[in-house]
Amino acid sequence: MNHSYLLIGTSFTKLISIIVRNGGISINNINRLLFLFQGSIWSSIFSMIEKIKFAKKLKYCSEVINPIIIVGHWRTGSTFLHQILSLDKQFVTPRVVQVSVPGSLLVSEPYFRSVMNRVMSKKRPMDNVALGPDEPQEDEYALLKIAKNTPLEKLVFKSKKENFSEVLLDMNKDSLSSKQSEKLKVFLKKIYYKNPGIVLLKNPFHSYRIEELKKTFPKARFIHIYRDPVNVIPSTVKMFNIIGKQNRLKGKWVNENLYTITKSFNHLWKCLKNQLYCLSKNDYIEIKYEELDSDPQKIIKTIYNHFNLEYTSDFDSKVQNFLFNVKNYKKNKFSLSAEEKDHIKKSCKDFLNHYY
Repeated sequence: MNHSYLLIGTSFTKLISIIVRNGGISINNINRLLFLFQGSIWSSIFSMIEKIKFAKKLKYCSEVINPIIIVGHWRTGSTFLHQILSLDKQFVTPRVVQVSVPGSLLVSEPYFRSVMNRVMSKKRPMDNVALGPDEPQEDEYALLKIAKNTPLEKLVFKSKKENFSEVLLDMNKDSLSSKQSEKLKVFLKKIYYKNPGIVLLKNPFHSYRIEELKKTFPKARFIHIYRDPVNVIPSTVKMFNIIGKQNRLKGKWVNENLYTITKSFNHLWKCLKNQLYCLSKNDYIEIKYEELDSDPQKIIKTIYNHFNLEYTSDFDSKVQNFLFNVKNYKKNKFSLSAEEKDHIKKSCKDFLNHYY
């Protein structure tokens, strides 16, 4: 499954509405549309069944009031951190199969897990990170399917902006509407209903939305993970270009480059910093990827101490086993010219002075 995976699992009516809202698709993407249609029919059937079986139960389900949310730019090691923390049984986090079918996950998860096990690639398209139906995943992929006008729509459909990174430059603290917040709450309530616990999220887009998320979830806490932009920016260029080309339904994908992503990197950091530093220091912690990579258990224990979480021996054993299994993981390597490195360092001078 290498194409159009961002929208797979969207219900039929929502798929039609998102296509109409964005002015249709390009004719050369008709095969992708047919692929999405066959999945949308099943999703719609399961959604109706879920409403019949679970509407009343979800209505009286406890509110999700205590999420811990990992924020920061793409390619900063947030997935690595998310994978480790999700091993702790006190957390409940969205999985790939759940964000794929957010409208029906309470009834359709077993069916779609079986299908995805047969058709999914075993690695993510932009790196060598393991991918499977039960791997932890970003809730943004669920929002795309259940809420209107999320930023990923502009990755799938051509916007008035030339580059997707220009869409990111328009994002700010008001980028999560109240309706989108309510859709997110419903999705997380389903996750919580299946497995009550502290909701754990990882989503770079939430870096723009800290203020609104704090209103929606007053007890929310945040982990900001950051990394040297010389490594982050070329990796982000590769990621967006791969995902964009594999999922675009309308208009030609315009490649991102080091200069466009450097600009959006700085914009995200300023948005995040201005909102994060308005919170109580008990509500957030910042960690450096290079330190997490060097001594994961030390940094995880620092996070747990900061948030007064119990670090159990069972969790510690799982962390050690996970680290052993990924010890031979090979990171992407990028060869930058002296001019490119200099551009990043000069452009990100404020960020580097702040953290490094």
